Order: sequence, then structure tokens, then C-alpha cells
Amino acid sequence: MTAVRWASVLTVAAAGIVALWCLFGGVLRGHPWAWVPCLVAGAIALREVRHLQRTGNRDGA
Repeated sequence: MTAVRWASVLTVAAAGIVALWCLFGGVLRGHPWAWVPCLVAGAIALREVRHLQRTGNRDGA
């Protein structure tokens, strides 16, 4: 069993919240500039999820 990397989990949650907030608060209201932070936050969340998956597979599973 592996230890949970709470910093990475918190990063994924925070980036996901920011991405959703930008999407619903800006993009869907017609503000095209809101795509930039939405895409950046989504990319950060995706990078952290992939990092968690890579480090989780190292224990021989």
C-alpha cells in the first residue's frame, strides 16, 4: 500500500475547481479571455493526475 501524496491531491482538486469556475463563470458567459486560465488549470490537473498514476505504479503492481 502506498502513501497518499496529499499535496498532489490538493493540487488536482484546486486546479479542477479553478477550471470549472473559469468555465462556468467566464467562458459560458461569453468572455473569451476566460479560456486561458481554464486551459492552464486543466493542464495542471491533468499533469498531476498523470504524476500520481506513474508514482502509484512503482510499487510492483
